[in-house]
Amino acid sequence: MNVCLILLGVTKEFLTTVTAQAFRTNNDGINMFVENDQHLLYPNPAAVEETKELLKESGIKQGTDFWRSAIQDLLQRYEFLGRIIGKCLYENILVDVDFAGFFLLKWALTGGHGQAPNESGYRANINDLRDFDEGLYQGLLKLKNYTGDVSDFGLTFSVTDTITIPQSLTGLPSDRRTKSYDRELYPGGSMDPVINTNRLVYISYLTRYRLTQQPYQQSSAFLRGLASIISPSWLRMFNQHELSTLIGGSHASSISISDLRSNTIYGGLYVIGDDGLEHPSVSLFWEVLHEMDEVDVRKVLKFVTSTPRAPLLGWKTLNPRFSISDAGTDETRLPSTSTCVNLLKLPRYTKKKTLKEKLLLAVNAGAGFDLS
Repeated sequence: MNVCLILLGVTKEFLTTVTAQAFRTNNDGINMFVENDQHLLYPNPAAVEETKELLKESGIKQGTDFWRSAIQDLLQRYEFLGRIIGKCLYENILVDVDFAGFFLLKWALTGGHGQAPNESGYRANINDLRDFDEGLYQGLLKLKNYTGDVSDFGLTFSVTDTITIPQSLTGLPSDRRTKSYDRELYPGGSMDPVINTNRLVYISYLTRYRLTQQPYQQSSAFLRGLASIISPSWLRMFNQHELSTLIGGSHASSISISDLRSNTIYGGLYVIGDDGLEHPSVSLFWEVLHEMDEVDVRKVLKFVTSTPRAPLLGWKTLNPRFSISDAGTDETRLPSTSTCVNLLKLPRYTKKKTLKEKLLLAVNAGAGFDLS
């Protein structure tokens, strides 16, 4: 294994490990990202307020150096994650992360390299709310089309924010609690009722608040980090779906196993000789993969490559290439992986039933390198 491949493998392992941890939505502390009904991620709009609430409860006074440092540390983590995703894009490393469409729309609207972010090019609209909160989207549509007297709803130009915080930064998820507070959409907004003639203005204010104003600091920090690696002018060439594919691979309904097979590299005793014939254990592996349903095939792919999807331009572009190496003759062992180099270490199984059982057991155990 050459030095370049080793370095690439280490880089990939680092990037995929960071993303797997950082974009989880069930962290013990404050979640930096949250997901919508489709399990698509976007920066937690309440992250800054949740951090402030914890600081208050810890007796830290607002405006102190420690207070400012804690908020700055949070935003620096968002900026770091922006750099991580930018690095994955630059190195063509796929990660199992799916971002919400309204958030992806902002990616091409940052400043140039080294400049401050600029989200002013993004214009929030009610249709984008669907990727944020389906319930809020449907509610505002009903308000827009309501034929009766809108003032009956008792709405004003204000909004109630609910934050979810743990008992402490190291608290358990079960210790989480919620706290609500009201915020005016503009000065004096809580005194202005929503009526038939201004409901569209209310919808516009609320949409802009939820999609741009509330998450502004978090989104700006992430985009600043992203723009330091990938020029926004490059990202303008892609729509949301294409950006999502570049990040995590193709969302096509089926995986081309034949394409994967033709672009797989073999090592050890599995290297194909001059006769052009695959090793019997390798042939059994492909038979098993062909017989699996789509869900299990994607589990195998994630087990080996850390993502359940194929590269945008097919398996020939996966870097490093999908590889299979022999792992000895002990058929009681489970297959293992080195996801850093997309390598499956497959014992020399002689029976298809055994191979399938061992492979599914390893895949569903959620382990890889540690099984080596």
